[in-house]
Amino acid sequence: MNKLFQKIKIGRMQVKNRLFMSAMDLGFTTDGGINDRIIQFYIERAKGGVGLIVVGGCYPEMNGKVWKSIIGLDKDEFIPGLKKLTDAVHAYGTCVAAQLLHGGRSASSFFTKMKPVAPSQLAHRNIRQEPHALTITEIKKVIDGYVSATIRAKKSGFDAVELHGGMGYLINQFFSPATNKRDDEYGGSLENRARFAKELVIAIKEEAGGDYPVIFRLSGEDFVEDGIRINDSVEIAGILEKAGADAFNVSPGWHESRIPIMSMVIPRMTYVLFSEKIKAHVNVPVISSVRINDLSLAEEILDNDRADAVSVGRPLIADPELPNKYQQGRYDDIRTCIACNQGCFDSLLNFKAVSCIYNAMAGHEGEYAVTKAESIKKVIIVGGGPAGMEAARILALRGHDVSLYEKKDILGGQLQYACIPPGRNEVRNIIHYLKKQLKKLHVKIHTGVEVDSVFIEKENPDVVILATGGVPILPDLPGINSKNVCLASSVLEGKTPLGSNVVIIGGGTVGSEVALYAAKQGAMSPEVACFLLKHKVINADEAVECTSHGNRNITLLEMKRKVGGGFGVSTRWIMLNELKDAGILAETGVKVKRIVDDHEGSGIVYEKDGQEHFIKADTIIVAAGYRPNAELQDEISRKFSESYSIGDCVKVRTALEAIHEGFQVALKI
Repeated sequence: MNKLFQKIKIGRMQVKNRLFMSAMDLGFTTDGGINDRIIQFYIERAKGGVGLIVVGGCYPEMNGKVWKSIIGLDKDEFIPGLKKLTDAVHAYGTCVAAQLLHGGRSASSFFTKMKPVAPSQLAHRNIRQEPHALTITEIKKVIDGYVSATIRAKKSGFDAVELHGGMGYLINQFFSPATNKRDDEYGGSLENRARFAKELVIAIKEEAGGDYPVIFRLSGEDFVEDGIRINDSVEIAGILEKAGADAFNVSPGWHESRIPIMSMVIPRMTYVLFSEKIKAHVNVPVISSVRINDLSLAEEILDNDRADAVSVGRPLIADPELPNKYQQGRYDDIRTCIACNQGCFDSLLNFKAVSCIYNAMAGHEGEYAVTKAESIKKVIIVGGGPAGMEAARILALRGHDVSLYEKKDILGGQLQYACIPPGRNEVRNIIHYLKKQLKKLHVKIHTGVEVDSVFIEKENPDVVILATGGVPILPDLPGINSKNVCLASSVLEGKTPLGSNVVIIGGGTVGSEVALYAAKQGAMSPEVACFLLKHKVINADEAVECTSHGNRNITLLEMKRKVGGGFGVSTRWIMLNELKDAGILAETGVKVKRIVDDHEGSGIVYEKDGQEHFIKADTIIVAAGYRPNAELQDEISRKFSESYSIGDCVKVRTALEAIHEGFQVALKI
């Protein structure tokens, strides 16, 4: 039986369905206050049908503020803005909770202008500021700060609070032996390490009322050396349930951990086992979260009693109407989150506001509006990549007569290659969504047709949009036309057989991903590895080794000092680990001199640190980047009074920038 759209009760709070929105920093405020941009963002998610929205994290005191754009709950002056937010969300029958997040040693003095505090004087591996170890008196004051923040949340109209006790923040720092080295009643045994959280829950219940709901967010495992394991979390949950916790939201790991938590390389539902194990030992609702981007998976989790509710964050950035669309069976209209992190985590880490790779409205809900055009125009779009497809979608929504021409037989542009390397299959969601929308909107699509200015003139459009993308850069090297040289796209399409020794010229995004693709060829399938592991034919290390790569020798040659420079902050380290696990070698700071293919063998001569080196290569893959395909621009701009160029044909950039540019141009016409 489908439970996803059944009601659920958490304490006294009754939620209309079991799909919750996770707390997340949006980057929309710098002073801790609520503004219209935040309100409009959450209004759209409430309208979209989610049952509970968790807002935050919200710092209960200034020295717990972990980032510049975190919302404040440490002053009464924040209450009017917060009340305006909760009223707006409640108008759509959606409940709303405030997540209280104290960063502890994760709160840098860069934002707080204060020395961080923690259970012990152990610095965060990234922040590297030695924190002040809280005294018992100071611990009581921190608890008082949480209580005061809860009362402000209650006065502001929040239906509940969520205490963030995971991800390596202050409460988690008390739990974990990795960060708690105390020898008093707040350290040592697990019961002592849980004392801070236990006293916190009890104090909140005493002051806010025993029936005021307290959700506790818990990391199933810390994923750090000496961190808590799932059995510890089960025991902690039992202690906190007795103290009065009304529900547990279970997620994995710390931000400091070296195990991926939020990336698309993580298989869907990987971390549900943590919520499942905690649910088996408590009698209050348990919420599962992280890498659940398809609501059919949420149904599966609930229907198999692995959790009582499901919390998603990025999927509701990508599509605020996700719950309503799914419940109404409008599956083709759903933008499925691809967990690329480009617009969300990477933006925040670069001190920018949250956006989404293919929802250009995210973060601009009160600014952009897709309205019917005042006059209907005939528009020709040249190029069926992400920029052209998004422009066609918006133009069709606005009522224009749109024709899209793509010289290849398929739509998608560079995204068709981006989704092929291992762990990148989620990228297909963008292509599938845009293709389905164009078909639904009756955009006239012409594939396998290469158009020129003469053809376009005969069609006599009112507007021309060039979205012709980029073309691969072929370095001017001796031997570049040798028979064993190919482009990365040819390899990803399966058109080029690979030799035993593969060398890739270019270690950027494309070079790294085609290297991973080549490495995986001939690798053992996970299914076979599990079978052999089960029957003790191989051990765990051998299983990992056999599934990570085949038998080829693969080397990246990169002229810069590091590989993967085009990846985002939150994903580059994961990609570097993948390259290492796949046995891929990288030579950086090199200059390729020539390609040789003679009686002495085939390979590449390159220069590094002033010395020439030779590397043997049966297959040489060129992944030296792209340049704009701008051949039509001058001619089209002369012949048509209204013409635009968008995406990589202007400047080679990210898919996010291309899609957003297509969206914005389409709003102008």
